[in-house]
Order: sequence, then structure tokens, then C-alpha cells
Amino acid sequence: MPITEAHVKTARKPLPAGAKAYDVNDGKTGLVLRVGRRGAVWAWRTEVATKTIRLTLGTLDFLTLTQARKLAGAAMEQVRDRNSQVDDRWLQRELVRTGMVEPPPPVEEKRETVAEISARIDADGRWSFAEARERFLDEVKRTRREATWVDYRKMLTVAELQPFERQKVWALDLGTMARVVAAMHRTGRERHAEHLASVIRPMWTFLALEENRHLSAVKPGVMSALKPPERSRKEHEDEDDDGPGSYVPPVAEVGRILAIAQAGILHPVVAAAVELMVLTAQRRRTIVSARRRDFAIEDGVMVWRIPPAFRKTARKRGDNRSHDLPLAGAARAAVERMLAVGDESRWLFPGLRPQKAGDDVGHVNESVLNHALRIMPGVVASPHDLRRAITTHGQEDLGFTLAEVKLVLDHNEGHASDDVTESAYSRARRLAKKSAVLDPWREHVEQAAAAAVLPDRDTLHAAMTEARKPKISKPASEIRAA
Repeated sequence: MPITEAHVKTARKPLPAGAKAYDVNDGKTGLVLRVGRRGAVWAWRTEVATKTIRLTLGTLDFLTLTQARKLAGAAMEQVRDRNSQVDDRWLQRELVRTGMVEPPPPVEEKRETVAEISARIDADGRWSFAEARERFLDEVKRTRREATWVDYRKMLTVAELQPFERQKVWALDLGTMARVVAAMHRTGRERHAEHLASVIRPMWTFLALEENRHLSAVKPGVMSALKPPERSRKEHEDEDDDGPGSYVPPVAEVGRILAIAQAGILHPVVAAAVELMVLTAQRRRTIVSARRRDFAIEDGVMVWRIPPAFRKTARKRGDNRSHDLPLAGAARAAVERMLAVGDESRWLFPGLRPQKAGDDVGHVNESVLNHALRIMPGVVASPHDLRRAITTHGQEDLGFTLAEVKLVLDHNEGHASDDVTESAYSRARRLAKKSAVLDPWREHVEQAAAAAVLPDRDTLHAAMTEARKPKISKPASEIRAA
């Protein structure tokens, strides 16, 4: 039978001594008035698939009969919706919705202070950018050339990356690094921005290796799409044919370089390196990374054995052979001068000071050769232009074939990279054929050096000293006239 106000009035009175607790059911609504020694409460009960659902609605002082009956009816409607659930959280929402209770106050979100955030980050034991950089550079030093290690270290310590020193690498995403690269690009250092992106990508690949992920928390592929904006379009209506990558210095200019290198103005180490570069046309990194032990006398001939680790083409195709060059004349004399100056360094052209405080003194940096040519009055050629000179003038003036020039330039020792017989079986050094190229080229350049007209030593020294000053460039008209 339905619950009445009379039932409610009786339930408010304490149970007589010895009386038992009892329930009064309201019928189909599931409302129950439960009366016990501690007082009476409204409850709701129903059966769903043989499962009993119970819910306490509140005391008689909190809910009237009408209010309790409405809540019970709403609960029954809720049960009919199989996707809904009747529990204490539903009851709280229903009481708020019907205005029977005030909504709970909003929970204020606690915001971390800068100090708290810094402390939390510091407590994270995973690598910061500074720690990750050192681990990566250690790996580069172990597996790559020293010049690569120096280059990578320089790029990863640029000012644009300094704000991230203490940040965890897992928190540095693609967007963050892309903005750094783009900001550098906007300053006009477009090539520098490209280089920075090319160093960050392998660093993140290293951090994502399985053996490093527990310390870096970097996921694979995070920086794989990192690249700088496209280079700015440049228009030079008056540009001549001797732009970057196309200039072939005349033999007179090559001779002038040799003559200035032998004039006693440059530091002896730099001068000898320039001479060897001019007379052998080897890459600048090959020159500066020459070791004392790489030179030996064989049957009266000095032979320079360039190891595969310092050969660009050998590294690319996995060739483990050395590139051997016979040296004579001024080229041999330059090497012998360096070999005679003590043996404290393993390098033929040792540096004058460490690249960075605390480092060991290595070989001279390859950029020294660019700088040496840049300050020479009447010279516009770069180190790589000298390779273009021997290739062009060697064929036109001295009758070399292109294959003969390639023997000296270390372009796969003059053979196609897909020559299986050559790569798998041949260990021929071809010293005689290389001498047939290097000796005429040396004589050709030495003749041009002897014919070069240089100012007196003091004037030449003053001109080169002036050219060393920052942002001082040689006027094009003066260069061409020379």
C-alpha cells in the first residue's frame, strides 16, 4: 500500500521498547520508508535482472513524502535507461538539478609557481638538453671524424639553443626546434639554419635509440621532419660566370697562391698546408688531418698514404684502402719541414691552441685554409677551386685525360663506383701514373709562381694584415686586375 502522511508521523516517534525495525513500501515507485531504533530514513529499492539496487535518499527532516516520491520516480526512470546508472553521484546531481541542495563550490585549480615547476623538472632524472648533447657528442667522437665532432659541438652550443640547457629533451618537440631554426633563418643565416637542422635530426635519432630511451624519453621520429624554410630567392642581374661552384682560377692565380705561401708571411704551419693543398689538389680536410705517420719513404720516393677515414669517397662507399700519392719537389719539401719540427703532435699540421678551453690541441681547422686564401691580395679562389683548376688546366694545358686527373683527386681512384673488380680485388696503387700527373702539374704551377709579381715583403704583409680585419673584403676590380 502507498505510504501516507500518517506513516510518516508514526515513523518520527521512537520505537517502543522491544519493538522491531520495519519498512513501509510505496508500491511501484520503489520508495521505502525504513524505520529503526536510530530513526527513520527514505530509501529506494528495485530489482533489475535479478539484481537488487538500493539507494538511501535522506532523512524525514531533509525530504518530505512528496519530494522522496519524486526522487524515487526519477530513479525508476533512470533504471529503465540501460546506459544509465543510479548511485550516490546520480542522487547528488538530481538534488542539485531540482534545487533541493546547493551545487558544490568549484574546485580551484592549483597553479604551479615558476620555482615549483623548476624544482619538479630538476627532480626528473631523465636527460636535460645539456646532458643529452654531451652523450650524443661522445658518440659522434667515437664513431665519426674529429672534424665532424668539432662541427657538431659548435652547432649544438649556438646562442639560439642556450635557453634549453636545463630543459628535458622529452619536452622539446618538433614545433619548438622548428621555431628556433626559422628564427635563425630570418636573421639571414640561411645556410647556418640548414646546418643546425641537419645536426639536431641525428641527435634526436640517437636519443630515441632503444638503449637511450629510458634516460631520454624521446620517441622515434620526433625530429625527422625538421627542416628550415626555403632559401630566399636572389637575383643578380650583373652576376658573371664566376659565381660559387663555377670559378676556375687561372694558372697565374694558382701560381700566385703558391708564391705568397712561400713568401714567409703566413705562419709556417699554415704556409706548408697551403703549399701541399696547391700542389696535390686534395680536399682541405684531407690536408689538415694529415698525420705524421701517413708519410713514408719508399725506394727514395715520399709517399703520402691517406687513410680511408679521411677520404670522402672511401667513406661513402665503404672502401678500406688508402689513397696513396707520391710527393716530389716543393710538396715533399713542405712535408719534410713539418716532420722536422719535433714530434709532440701526431698531426703534420698541429693547431696553435685548443678549439675550446680544456680540449687537447688537434690539427689546424680546415677553415684556416679558406682564411689564408681570402687574405691574399690578387686571389679570389677558394680551396675547392684549386681542384677545379687542376681538372681544367690539366686537360687543356698538360694533356691529361679526365681519368688521369681522377686518380689524383681521389674520385674512386679514377674508377666507376660500381666497378666490382676494382672494389673487390684491385689493390693497385698506381704511383707511377699519379706521378705523371702530379709532377707536370707541380712544375706548371711553380713556373707560374716564379712569374708572379708580388709587392715587397712589408707591403704584402701590411695588405694581408689589413685583410684579416672583420668584414674587410677585397674590391672585385682589384682582384680581377691582379
